[in-house]
Amino acid sequence: MSATLVELPEAGVMLAHGPQAVDLLHAQLTQELRDWPADTARMAALCTPQGRMLADLLLWREADGAIALLLDSRLLDATLKRLRMFILRLQCRLDDARDQRRVFGLLEALDPDATLPGSEPAWQVRHEPALTRVRLPDAPGWRRTLLVAHGEPGIAALPRLPQGSAQEWRLAEIRAGIGHVSSATAQQFVPQMLNYEVLGAVNFQKGCYPGQEVVARTQYRGSIKRRTFRVLCGVPLGVGDEVFHSEDPGQPCGLIVGAAQAGTDAWEALAELKLAATQSGTLHLRASDGPPLQLGTLPYSLAQEA
Repeated sequence: MSATLVELPEAGVMLAHGPQAVDLLHAQLTQELRDWPADTARMAALCTPQGRMLADLLLWREADGAIALLLDSRLLDATLKRLRMFILRLQCRLDDARDQRRVFGLLEALDPDATLPGSEPAWQVRHEPALTRVRLPDAPGWRRTLLVAHGEPGIAALPRLPQGSAQEWRLAEIRAGIGHVSSATAQQFVPQMLNYEVLGAVNFQKGCYPGQEVVARTQYRGSIKRRTFRVLCGVPLGVGDEVFHSEDPGQPCGLIVGAAQAGTDAWEALAELKLAATQSGTLHLRASDGPPLQLGTLPYSLAQEA
């Protein structure tokens, strides 16, 4: 089994400290955090009151009890500022930890028929001296783990492996079906548009949080009309590119969420699309007569909304 290590400079970490840090985050995010096993990570979204995602986050508890929040580094300042607005008299604080935490992705190529005894399940967290390991959902052909280094001691503790490419990491993430909010797509999506309730990032039994009414109504009134799909293309494509449908050429039917090169003249992406646009006709990049897009598969199933 070959393995590579990829530094992820676009991943930024915040730390929430204090006895009421869970209370703050529980009240602001889509995730249940009060009943949360210490050795697991959880995905969550931060939404506007209109239910639109400002950022997506991966959360886990540090060994000292602090809560780490990982997100797109370009969204960290705005997210930190927004969350701090709600601290008020709560006994907690939020810190920018980008100088103290460096994030790496461990990619292990898998034989499709191989059995991995003892392999940790997705979202399992393991603390080592100066290093945190977070198992991520696998992608077809790859086992994925985040390694979060705590300062220089953490860098020294990283496994000595060949350096992989950020392009390969992005491709594995696309094949795992996990889309992320970026500066180009902030406030574009209700969580269900990125399949976040399927991925376990939305809890519908918890109390209120900004946007909760919209997110719940979308779920229970059968109004999910857009989803994220994996698409294949023969030309480069980028985050924020619009997608058009042959049967409705006058307006875009979707948006590229994440993209990566998969080979010579081969690109893959996650695209948020109108469900109706996936059922007939053809999809095209940037214009109704643009390069064609083909629908690919995801490693999980989506409900068949009307």
